[in-house]
Amino acid sequence: MLVGVDDEKKELVLGIIDYMRQYTWDKHLETWVKASGILGGPKNAAPTIVSPKQYKKRFRKAMTTYFLTLPDQWSS
Repeated sequence: MLVGVDDEKKELVLGIIDYMRQYTWDKHLETWVKASGILGGPKNAAPTIVSPKQYKKRFRKAMTTYFLTLPDQWSS
């Protein structure tokens, strides 16, 4: 996450920095190898390269963990 300030508009500017690429067979294989611990990684650690559905779940969970939802003038 990148946070900046727009001095002219007096606003906070937020951006998400992430490298996205297609989840091809080689990335699927890499996920499997890392999850299995074959090459010496921690056996029960979650792999960093995951399917798009898993990525969406992980991303949404992180956003709800790191950012609180606050009521605003449009909330009931």
